[in-house]
Amino acid sequence: MFALLVYGLTMHAQQTWPVDTIDGQAVYKYRVPRSIGLYRVSVTFNVTQEEIIQWNPQLKERGLHYDEIINVPVNDKNKQFLPEELTKPQPAEPIQEPEENSSQPAEPVLAVAPEQQDSAIVQDSVTLVAEEDTVPASIKIALLLPLQVGQHDAASQRFVDFYEGCLLALHDVQANQKFDLYVYDTGKNEDKIQSLIADSSLKQMDAIIGPAYPSQVAALAPTVLEDSILTVVPFTDRVPDIINNPFLLQFNPRPQSQAAAVGNYLESRKDSVNMVFVDGREADIPYFIRELRQQVYNRGISYTRISIKDILADSLFKALKDSVENIIVFNSEKFSNLQVLLPHVIIGKGDRQVTLFSQYSWQKERIILPQIYTSVFATELPADQTEYDTLYATYFKHEHASELPRFDLLGYDLMRQLVAFLEGKEYFGLQSDIRFERVNEFGGFINTHVQIVRK
Repeated sequence: MFALLVYGLTMHAQQTWPVDTIDGQAVYKYRVPRSIGLYRVSVTFNVTQEEIIQWNPQLKERGLHYDEIINVPVNDKNKQFLPEELTKPQPAEPIQEPEENSSQPAEPVLAVAPEQQDSAIVQDSVTLVAEEDTVPASIKIALLLPLQVGQHDAASQRFVDFYEGCLLALHDVQANQKFDLYVYDTGKNEDKIQSLIADSSLKQMDAIIGPAYPSQVAALAPTVLEDSILTVVPFTDRVPDIINNPFLLQFNPRPQSQAAAVGNYLESRKDSVNMVFVDGREADIPYFIRELRQQVYNRGISYTRISIKDILADSLFKALKDSVENIIVFNSEKFSNLQVLLPHVIIGKGDRQVTLFSQYSWQKERIILPQIYTSVFATELPADQTEYDTLYATYFKHEHASELPRFDLLGYDLMRQLVAFLEGKEYFGLQSDIRFERVNEFGGFINTHVQIVRK
């Protein structure tokens, strides 16, 4: 169970909070318990994190501090927290801010070090502990990964790399936090997930990273909602019920977000581009390509259409325009479907400028045309990743994977982002700058940070 969040919801359902008025807006005067982040406050009071920061600008950089009093705006959805006298028609008496020596039930501040592997407890930061004799509890995080223990293929190694990156992330936040990390080898189907749900292994968890496959996410989602477990889904954009499950965080952006990012990019260059869509059966066109096509139409960006037959006949030139960049979009996300066509594109384009709208997964292929594609990963790693690489090699006694995207850096960035999200802070990743945005007032969060890459 997401114990800290449930604590907040349970207490607040029975408790009212003092109210003040600032610039005509009624606000709760909320005293922050230990280990509470902006996300938990926002879910508890049914407001956005941005609204909380608006009334507490000091939180934008540093996040919440234990025992401080913050302003939380009153709205129609959180009036149950008003003192009883304020729910009556007559004017209420002014309510004073709680005295500094008033106390809320203590919640622990937590941290971990990877050197001690799956379950490690490290001395807590003294500055955040109010009582010297208080023993901090641990935030419990589960990793649900298809590690395929006993196998040594490339796929299973990527998930091992991901796990190692998660450990190093916790190492880097151990000064202020304390964690217990539980790692489960969940395989490729939902059987292990169902087993963990059945024996209540996940109920004690405060947060989860994983699982990997859509069917596993579907099996886990009801438990995540029932037990209020904040869950980062790292590898799929098919996350069920994210529109009404506030505890799900989806790393892979939606096709709509990717298409909108491309649309913004093209619109800023609309006088110098011509989109060339290769026609095919409508039923075969991937959803992202449909969305991109709609973006082009809606924004008034120049486009032409051509058939596969025309390309095979080396007649691509009929769809191209002079003195602009012609960006050709095939109705497939599989490179194998294009291999026979690309030589004809080279022949048919003549001396006109042609760029291939590509996919991130095609970057290992030999493509001699210029390319443009979307990515959630940086094409070049920042200089401060050198320190990370040194720590990685020192601790794990082997070199990291050299290919991008690196799964160890994905694990590192997602774990760091999870901790920052819980604390209401920002994190700028080494390989991915993740920006979670809520899908609606009742639902979860989806990463919207999409880069346009030219190659």
